[in-house]
Amino acid sequence: MEKKSFRFHIPRYIAFVLLCGAVAVPMPGCSRCEREAVETVPAPAGERVQLPRDDGAHDSLLEWWYWAGHLKTGAGRWFGFELVFFEVHLVGVTLQVTHHAITDIQDRSFHYRIEMGRRLGRVSAQAIDLSHAGLWAKGADGRDRLHGRVDEYRLDLELVSQKAPVLQYDRGYIEFDFGGHTHYYSRGRMDARGTLRIGDQELAVTGSAWFDHQWGDMGNVLEQSWDWFGIQLDDGREIMAFRMRVSGEEKLRGGSYSPAEGPPLRLKTDEIEITPQGEWKSPHTGCVYPRQWLLRIKDQELIIKPAIEDQELYTSFPRYWEGVAEVSGSATGRALIELNSYCR
Repeated sequence: MEKKSFRFHIPRYIAFVLLCGAVAVPMPGCSRCEREAVETVPAPAGERVQLPRDDGAHDSLLEWWYWAGHLKTGAGRWFGFELVFFEVHLVGVTLQVTHHAITDIQDRSFHYRIEMGRRLGRVSAQAIDLSHAGLWAKGADGRDRLHGRVDEYRLDLELVSQKAPVLQYDRGYIEFDFGGHTHYYSRGRMDARGTLRIGDQELAVTGSAWFDHQWGDMGNVLEQSWDWFGIQLDDGREIMAFRMRVSGEEKLRGGSYSPAEGPPLRLKTDEIEITPQGEWKSPHTGCVYPRQWLLRIKDQELIIKPAIEDQELYTSFPRYWEGVAEVSGSATGRALIELNSYCR
């Protein structure tokens, strides 16, 4: 069993295409993107994300629903989790790729699975109703239920969004200057409650989750690399930050900033600086990833350090790092990190 998720609009798309390649499903337009930047244009009125209408499935080439977060027991034991459903529609065939992972901080262990297959029939266009290989998610309008199972860990959660959703880019929509478009919104702080069973032991857990939903026909946005951060600060703020790299060189960065109260703001390029610090070499693949990160967001400096170093998801193809982290510096909190293409 193997696994993967994808945390930013473009990144999750690329990774999903790579996964499709692993099961010999061809994707059109697989040429390297060498553009210097991505240009945004105002979203046409008919293309803007509208909720809860857009929680459900769409007739787009690619779509995914992503949940990840931090859980704790009454005794303070900390776990990370991730559950992601991808769908790609090609020539009348719907391919499903589903990822699930649990990070057990106390045991210093990381457990993941990837499931692949074809889906018959359509999922709900009115709400979230997803199921694949015994993994499932149901919900709508910021109230979701999740079920996951990997190794001896069985997770059942109820999630309730604590804030209005963040419509990334212009009202949740972006067009690329090289062709293609995507819709993207996030729920950056969802209250999480439920149980985590480890073998015969059942633990009550609470915590906070992050949700991303993205869909579209994304043109030639392929073979790029990225670093993505979903940050939940203890003072009630959330930050999404990313940078995209082509041939090792940063080509684009951006994100969003959600204050403790009030509407979210789109972060400008000059309001974000993302700097890797140190190196960690995977004992499984030999891939070398940053050991931690310095993020400058507006006037604050945040240190993002993985809770455990070994949260790499490795298969024959692809290989990437995704997991939970701690935040220190100008503010404290916890974060989710996704790193792709450090093995190229």
